[in-house]
Amino acid sequence: MQNRIYQFLLVILVVIIPIIANSQNSVSSPYSRYGIGNTNIYNNAINNSMGGIGYTMRANNHVNYLNPASYSAIDTNSLVFDIGFYSELVFLSTNDNKSRGNNSSISHILIGLPIHKTTKLAFGLLPMSNVNYTSSETISDTVLGSHKKEYGADGGISKALLGLSYSPISNLSFGANFEYLFGNYYKSSTLSFPDSLYMYSSRKEENYNINSFNFNLGAQYYHKLNNGDKLSFGFVYNMPLKLSTDNVFSYYTFTTSAGLEYVKDSILETSSKGKISYPQSIGLGLSYEREGDFYIGMDGNYTSWSDFLFQSDRFNQNLVDDYRVSIGSQWRPNAYGTYFEKMIYRAGISYNTGMLEIFDTRLNQIGVSLGFGLPIKKSNTLINFSIEYQKRGSRDNGLIREDYIKFGLSFSAKDNWFFKRKYQ
Repeated sequence: MQNRIYQFLLVILVVIIPIIANSQNSVSSPYSRYGIGNTNIYNNAINNSMGGIGYTMRANNHVNYLNPASYSAIDTNSLVFDIGFYSELVFLSTNDNKSRGNNSSISHILIGLPIHKTTKLAFGLLPMSNVNYTSSETISDTVLGSHKKEYGADGGISKALLGLSYSPISNLSFGANFEYLFGNYYKSSTLSFPDSLYMYSSRKEENYNINSFNFNLGAQYYHKLNNGDKLSFGFVYNMPLKLSTDNVFSYYTFTTSAGLEYVKDSILETSSKGKISYPQSIGLGLSYEREGDFYIGMDGNYTSWSDFLFQSDRFNQNLVDDYRVSIGSQWRPNAYGTYFEKMIYRAGISYNTGMLEIFDTRLNQIGVSLGFGLPIKKSNTLINFSIEYQKRGSRDNGLIREDYIKFGLSFSAKDNWFFKRKYQ
């Protein structure tokens, strides 16, 4: 049975990898132009179905990368494989217009395993941010006549993760994630003359290739009460960092015919190196758990986005410090009952003050989520589903409101690999 489960997960992986390479991104978020793009990336179906909490969560059958100290919960003889996928519907609206689209991608591929009974390891791949926006305006004046200005950006940052945890005593653990960050950030601005046969269009392009390293820390402590329940505390700290970039800037003119562009003159092309100052964040978590039956937790997080600087910027105008609070819970009615009683039911809520302030309006975010876990009979595999609604921003002061409906699916499997057979 276990072999069939892993064969099934392997088939899923083979199917999903091409989807990763051709991820759908059919909607443009105008707010992804700020900072390093949209950092509101889907985590996984377990955490997101509980409002995104995870600082105190620890389990032996999935990899919780939100706090590297949680890797200590992996069994000494077990290997844990965790993979997830998400799809979201996005609705953009102003007081006058509406549009919609969808995004789909992988949320994570993670593996956890023991090194020693006190030391556990995790590694994998997951996204960090994405950028995707387009905007345009048509202008008519006495100097240039009728012309069109277009602005766009595309790209994102991913990270390869290697995490370690260490437990000096059974109820205390420390952890660290070492991350390699990589990706590309492309920006363009175009000036065109759609009504003229004689005027050349022009475009300025900026390419930022990102390759850098990151390091973050975590700790977890739990206290067993007299009735056997657990009161747990979690702490995470993401250090501020400088993202190294290789930059290429170009400026050229072109003409358009039958929908195709033809470059006329390359006016400028230069390359340089730069830095992106990424802010620190601090998170705290508190939870109460009846092991195997009931869990409720609350996370709080602070990120100093006001310290973010892009390349040679000396200050930023729209990024502000962000505070987030999330509350979530999961419940399993009866571990030995019927199948529906063995299922895990989850729910959560979240609130962000928001990292953006535009036209003196804070773009805060609220979210509610539900989910459940389906155990696979006679195995340590869990199939997790989640659905989440998020609202970001408002229509005040000519701004755009974003509404998201996110669907998540993840597979977490545990198998005994590291033990000696007594009989052949």
